[in-house]
Amino acid sequence: MQSNFVPRRTLMLMNGISRFLLAGSLFCLLPLASGAQPAIHSAEFLLAESAVPVLPDSPGFVRTAALKASAESASMIEAADGVPAVITNVAKKSTRTIQPGQQAQPLTSREKFIFSIRNQTRPMSPVNWIVSAGLSHLRDGRPHYGTDSGAFGERLGAAALKQSTQSVLVFGVFASAFHEDPRYYRLGSSHPFMKRAVYAASRILITRTDSGQPSINWARICGMAGSAAITNLYYPERDTGLNPTLRSYGDSFVTGAATNELREFMADAIAMIRRKR
Repeated sequence: MQSNFVPRRTLMLMNGISRFLLAGSLFCLLPLASGAQPAIHSAEFLLAESAVPVLPDSPGFVRTAALKASAESASMIEAADGVPAVITNVAKKSTRTIQPGQQAQPLTSREKFIFSIRNQTRPMSPVNWIVSAGLSHLRDGRPHYGTDSGAFGERLGAAALKQSTQSVLVFGVFASAFHEDPRYYRLGSSHPFMKRAVYAASRILITRTDSGQPSINWARICGMAGSAAITNLYYPERDTGLNPTLRSYGDSFVTGAATNELREFMADAIAMIRRKR
């Protein structure tokens, strides 16, 4: 039986590591002190850019030009690879994956926090917790709570807490701080398979800002670091400290990349199954 006694030096080391990693994730906020929030390009901005500089004599010409500019700006957007794509509908603000041809609405900081909470109330979230806890339980992996029924419950709670913490930090706190868009923009079947696979995996490190510009995914990098550090507060003793925390941090990147692959190809797989019926 494992003793519950923990030497004082070990506790001090664990606390020091946790504080160091948490401070490191918060350190990511420092560059924002001098940064300006990027402007959000909207349909109104496009209309302003294409507005007629000189008022013509005919009011009818003005109305015709305005309607034409409005139709053109509402029918085309920049797709993920920079190629114009036809807009078919406007995505809801709570949508996690933006489909090809969808127009994404800009999110405020408040809406990003709401988005981060809703992300953990989706039907698939409990499934992810159960799968994560189940795999860990079958191989008696990290976190090492044991192999009885009570241990599975502890693993399930730990999985829910870790994923919820990560969602709030990545999609809420740091996405707001760095003015980044927390949603996944799907390329779709019009692109080659390998291009889509590489693109999906790369979204772990690359994202777009609120203005639609490409950017390093600081929100995910910092948010996952903070979430991994927090596990030191509720994981068993053997799963805390620098090396286990770094492994957990690395696993989060692998899991995130796999999740993006599912978001990119799941719709294709479902459509293929339906065609075969």
